[in-house]
Amino acid sequence: MMERTDRSDRWLVVGAGPCGLSVSLALRTAGIAFDAVEAGDRVGGLWNMDNPGSAIYESAHFISSSARSGWADLPMPDHYPDYPRWFEIRDYIHAWVAHHDLSPHYEFNTRVEDARPIETETGECWDVDLSTGEHRRYRGVIACPGFQRVSHTPTYPGEFTGEARHSQSYKSADEFRNKRVMVVGAGNSAVDIAVDAAVAGEHAIISTRRGYWFFPKLIGGVPFDCFGINTVSSQERLQSFLELVVGDPSRIGFGTPDHAPLEHHPILNDQVLHHMSHGDLVARPEIERFDGNTVHFTDGSSEELDLIIWATGYKDKVPFVDDEHCHISSVDEENDLFLWMFHRRHPQLMVLGPANLAAGGYWGIAAAADMIANHILDQTNDPDRWKRFRDVIEGPEPDLTGGYDYYQKPGHLNYVNAAALEEYSEALSEEFDFEPFAMPKDFQPPEVIDIDEWLDQPAAVEMPSHGSLTPIPYRPEDIASGKSPVS
Repeated sequence: MMERTDRSDRWLVVGAGPCGLSVSLALRTAGIAFDAVEAGDRVGGLWNMDNPGSAIYESAHFISSSARSGWADLPMPDHYPDYPRWFEIRDYIHAWVAHHDLSPHYEFNTRVEDARPIETETGECWDVDLSTGEHRRYRGVIACPGFQRVSHTPTYPGEFTGEARHSQSYKSADEFRNKRVMVVGAGNSAVDIAVDAAVAGEHAIISTRRGYWFFPKLIGGVPFDCFGINTVSSQERLQSFLELVVGDPSRIGFGTPDHAPLEHHPILNDQVLHHMSHGDLVARPEIERFDGNTVHFTDGSSEELDLIIWATGYKDKVPFVDDEHCHISSVDEENDLFLWMFHRRHPQLMVLGPANLAAGGYWGIAAAADMIANHILDQTNDPDRWKRFRDVIEGPEPDLTGGYDYYQKPGHLNYVNAAALEEYSEALSEEFDFEPFAMPKDFQPPEVIDIDEWLDQPAAVEMPSHGSLTPIPYRPEDIASGKSPVS
């Protein structure tokens, strides 16, 4: 066994997706020593389709709009569509990384196999085993491995003799040619894949346990995230909003939703209802049992199938840390992560990425990375402030529901209201006088349209201001290649 290398003078950042990259920038700007590793051969995380374990597929698009989703110091290009394709997000990430020259900080093709806390004379450190065979000791670990890594697959009685696999392995609609396909699940990836099956498959089924609300990508001519869904006065008003702009999904066979609209992650997809209304895609309830190639459903119906795609989500865990050292749960008393970032029991482990929000934006990730960098900096520079923040971390979890009763099940844990999280985090950062490192000091948030006011007088609307996220003219590939740096 190789000797353990002592790097307890620095932190380890795990992952080169948007979370790990934001943390790396924040640490570097703050002057904190760190190493960084990435399992793939380049930056980008899951948006590099050929990265190990990437869940991206050819028809994948961003589900938040380009003008509201970038980093504030380099917004997305102004020629991008409202909902960029997967390779455009990949190219944008590569450009942002080149803009900040972050790649040299990373050791690529290096996976963390195991990480565990160890008490030393100077306090808690973390021992890390790498896929290269190296063993290192770090001051702490910031885990940003992506949380679409450990797949969750349900089980049912009987045996299915056709092909069945998790959506993590799905890449192209060509996989459905001349096949009778069923997609299980109704998250955003599930309905994307079901649409692919409707177009390319011989016969396409989508099986769900319940009815769902569907959110349109454009309302009044502007992207959906221009509307303040996280600040609407009530779920009833939001339901009225969806009934007005989408209608009743049960009319075309999807079942009546048994929950308020924001109790489940918003499903932004216009095409799935289109294909169901045209007969290209058939909805079935939950699976009851398997019998060879026959799948029986709880309503007594059955289907003969060739292929099942389990689009049933992922387990909420840091893949290289045992559950005894980091347990993620929707029950506050069992959850180790304050704000889904700061470990309550192990101060030298921080995590970025598991929180689920009804909103998107790399600028929000950068703001979270700044909180992490400030807290690490305080451990050395301001121990009293570090201890006061630890008291907050080890105290009760704040109510981040925004008054909503979120659906909490495996694969759908960690749900918080984006507006409530932003308000609480800003107040916390102000209370502790945290500095911006990955975020610009003069950041101006995007404006949102008040849903309650729009409901009182529905009409086409003007595009609201995108603030510091307003797209600008450039070609990401030029920045990534060094041809055209952005000042």
